[in-house]
Amino acid sequence: MTVPLAIVAGFVPAALDIKLAYKVGGFEAALGHVSLCASGYDPADGVWKPMFAFEKLYGPLLLGAVVHAAANHLGINRVLAKAGIPILRV
Repeated sequence: MTVPLAIVAGFVPAALDIKLAYKVGGFEAALGHVSLCASGYDPADGVWKPMFAFEKLYGPLLLGAVVHAAANHLGINRVLAKAGIPILRV
C-alpha cells in the first residue's frame, strides 16, 4: 500500500478553506463549506456554485491525478520504491 502524494495534495485547498470557515464562523460554517467544496451548493444563500467546487476540490484532485500518472510514466515512483522509501509515491 502506497500513498500518492500528488493526489492527497489535491485535498489541501478544500481543507484550508474549511479550516478558515471554522475559524471565522464555527462548526456550522465549516459544514457549509464542506457542502460548498464537495458539491458546489452553498447552503448559506441557497445557490449552486459548481466552479467553486471545481476550484477548491475537483480541479486540484484532477491535477494531482495527472501528476501521479506522469510520475508513473516517467518512472519516478519506481525509483522511489528501489531507493527503499516505503509508502510514499508521487
